[in-house]
Amino acid sequence: MKTFGYSPKTIHYYYEIVRFWNKINFLVNRTSFDSTLHSEIKLAKKFYVIYRIFWEKASNETILRELKTVDKIFLKNIRQFSWKKALAGKNEIEKLSICEGIPTFMINHLLPVMNFEFLKDNIKYMDNDGIAYLRFNILKREDQQKKIFSQIKNELKEKKIRFNEDNQIPYMIAIPRTMRSKVIKDYWYQKGYLMFQNKASAAVVQTLAPKPQEVICDMCAAPGSKTSLIAQSMNNKGHIIAGDFMSSRIKVMRTLLTHLNVLNTHMINTDSIKFPVRFNNSFDRILLDAPCTGNGTFSANPELKWRQNSQFLHQCTLLQEKLFESAINLLKHDGILVYSTCSLYPEEGEYIISKFIDRLEPLDLPHWFSPSYTLNHSILPGTGRLFPSIHHTQGFFIGKFKKKEK
Repeated sequence: MKTFGYSPKTIHYYYEIVRFWNKINFLVNRTSFDSTLHSEIKLAKKFYVIYRIFWEKASNETILRELKTVDKIFLKNIRQFSWKKALAGKNEIEKLSICEGIPTFMINHLLPVMNFEFLKDNIKYMDNDGIAYLRFNILKREDQQKKIFSQIKNELKEKKIRFNEDNQIPYMIAIPRTMRSKVIKDYWYQKGYLMFQNKASAAVVQTLAPKPQEVICDMCAAPGSKTSLIAQSMNNKGHIIAGDFMSSRIKVMRTLLTHLNVLNTHMINTDSIKFPVRFNNSFDRILLDAPCTGNGTFSANPELKWRQNSQFLHQCTLLQEKLFESAINLLKHDGILVYSTCSLYPEEGEYIISKFIDRLEPLDLPHWFSPSYTLNHSILPGTGRLFPSIHHTQGFFIGKFKKKEK
């Protein structure tokens, strides 16, 4: 479906319709009987009408006022639609796929590692996530960080922006997602003292636990939110080498890091499979937040739903294996590697680690993580997971290891 212009309203409805594509497409096919169904403009209007009626409870009068030319028979069919009748005879997987807008590939692929009810809870949370996380950036005023953080919290309260301080991640607060627009207009956000960052993303850096004197490699760094938190953990000391394959993403990262006053990071536009350093065993710590299918981030990236298939998964795992091999070679002996993916698939987490585990020594993870999936009746040490329905974060796999001596 094409968007008609790029206004904030258009973009909002585009992403919301993409989020619930299965469900809306099912409704269109059940309520449309005209021969012009495949006209792009008419089809886009029908998708919009269905979203407005089912998710926003818009009246027929409002719809007709907004669009002027809407098939009244279609509107009548929509109003008379019965989910009970439409889903009669469907199995539980088909119902979940239709009602929550999730590809059956993903459901079938996760059922071997999580029970159906837990899978359903995670999917529902991702599509109805009402929380946004904000991180306080101490790099702007390191000398007065506690005082300014207190001032910011007081001003948020004065502006009626509700928040809760996070119990696991320092300098992180959670706000209702509906208040994002208020924060974006706030002085502290615009000046770089506050930034939006999912708690799972911050947990990856918490696991890495960088130190000020170290040389650290962030292999797939852009757009830079984790890189900036690494710099914050290092108090802008030591050195971070941040690489990314796409030059456009490097530009975005450069803008972000400048805005946040990150001073100890050197950015490289590179293929991290062949990282451009003279010697192996170069880094004290490496973060490999690998490109993946992204099925743990549907609340932020609903378009990724419709890329979930065996070919896309295979492409991602091949890339992850090559990047992991590169990371081990770049790491100093006894250096620390954190590997993460925003994926719920075992192929992008536990299976990748199992291929390299003989060369790694598992390390402890933060206590609040959930165990990873069971492989061969046991859990891989050094690995854990964050689940949307449990941790109220994006879905992540995280592993932490020390490089063994040869």
